[in-house]
Amino acid sequence: MQRLRGGVVSLALVALAGCPKQPEPEEIPPPMGECDGVAERTPMRLLTRAEYDNTIADLLGDTSNPSRDFPREPIVHGFDNDAKSLQVTDESVTRYLEAAEALAANVVKTQRARVVPCQTTNAACADQFIATTGRRLFRRTLTIEEKAAFTTFFNQVQASPGATFDTAVEWTLQVMLQSPQFLYRFEEGQTPNSKWDMRTPLVGPELASRLSYLLWASTPDDTLLDLAEAGQLADPAVLEAQTRRLLSDARANRGRMRFFSLWLRTGDVAGLSKDPVNYPNFTPALAQAWQTSLDLFIKDTLARDGTLKGLLTSDRLFANQLMESYVSQSGLGAEFTPVTMPEPQRLGLLTQPGFLARLSSPDQSSPIRRGIFVLEKLMCQPPPPPPPGIAITAPAPNTGTTTRERFSQHSTDPNCAGCHRLIDPVGFGFENYDGLGAWRTTENGKPVNASGEIVSAGDSTLVGAFTGATQLARRLADSRQVHDCVASEWTRFAMGRDLGAGDACSLTQIQDTFSKSQGKFDDLLVAIVMSDTFRTRPAGVAR
Repeated sequence: MQRLRGGVVSLALVALAGCPKQPEPEEIPPPMGECDGVAERTPMRLLTRAEYDNTIADLLGDTSNPSRDFPREPIVHGFDNDAKSLQVTDESVTRYLEAAEALAANVVKTQRARVVPCQTTNAACADQFIATTGRRLFRRTLTIEEKAAFTTFFNQVQASPGATFDTAVEWTLQVMLQSPQFLYRFEEGQTPNSKWDMRTPLVGPELASRLSYLLWASTPDDTLLDLAEAGQLADPAVLEAQTRRLLSDARANRGRMRFFSLWLRTGDVAGLSKDPVNYPNFTPALAQAWQTSLDLFIKDTLARDGTLKGLLTSDRLFANQLMESYVSQSGLGAEFTPVTMPEPQRLGLLTQPGFLARLSSPDQSSPIRRGIFVLEKLMCQPPPPPPPGIAITAPAPNTGTTTRERFSQHSTDPNCAGCHRLIDPVGFGFENYDGLGAWRTTENGKPVNASGEIVSAGDSTLVGAFTGATQLARRLADSRQVHDCVASEWTRFAMGRDLGAGDACSLTQIQDTFSKSQGKFDDLLVAIVMSDTFRTRPAGVAR
């Protein structure tokens, strides 16, 4: 049996179909349409840990999060799915092998019917296993060459001393789980109709995978894959109907929350630590409560309203007994309860305790972190980086001053003033919340000054003074610039790469649709899927 392991890697690299015949050249290029520019290239995409775990759970029923020991993905512009940065390393190859061995052994032992669709142990059943399980894992029908290679390997294993039919199933499944065709999403696109084509549509299964990994963070189901292989996803009406079908499935909550967890870094909240001198009431259990509360808030907003405005202006906060002080209530239990909060204390995402605690320092609140979040993540207007050689250190807490007084030194330092004149006025609007996200009206015996200002913006309705985070939230919620920014962020997440000039036309259409829908997130996702950027790839021939 051991000698067969050497064949695993070579079998996993079974070549895909050969090159298609090139079309005949044409003398005169056809006129270009408004959106016919060169498409941006998305490299083949390695599954992230979250995508791997969801795919394994959906296909093999294993919810043990087998990727927990995989190397962490690099974070690029806030997201973990940047295709260029996701690379296989020696460590990840080892982890893929270990996971494949454990998963294959477990599924054959405990859930055999998930991978073997027949009761016999003959060659016909082996063929069914290879065809059906291979199709689900590779997200397309296997090629003739792949089927032949897997069949040969299956037969070699079964013919080995002491081996059984199930031994061959287990070993073949191991190979499939380590194959590039499973670990990567290949996107070759259709053969261009003309040498002048700038874009080529993705073939059905490729588009199905793009769709399901965007909406479910997982593999296509059989319904979607059947339609894809029948060529029906090329019909815009079918594609939109399937998009809305996937959005109505419970698995879409997993996909939506994956975007929000990365965009807002909610997964970092439970691991926060705070200075015990400045915050003696902080405990790790409170940090976990913050994260649960924040996740429940986002899920509740998506279920009840589903709009960007709802996310920024909902008056609900989820609290349990650990968070009674945040809602001025007593007698809460271990379960989280939605509480309606009054203005100006709380309104929407920007005033959630976990959100505010994350955008704070361990020993004090942070106008800088809070201001940068608004400018970068909601306005797509990131401030310039600090000058080279400038030490970035926050002023130390002082019992005789307020945070605003300490941080105002930035405006008098010529090395800092250029950036901080944009950042600080936004961040100071959050000063009613301390480093634990708790409401305060005084700090160190002095009244809190929560007046703020947006100094510059592309949307003129954003510019001007405001008082407190709730006023800021309402202004942001009504801004076209903010809606366009969020649409851009989600489109970049969907594509797994930075957006370029070739995406400009599609992005404008996506942003227009999102705005006209009154900021409905599901309509935004449909618009992304229906865009040329999502449905095509470069044809590979320059005009």
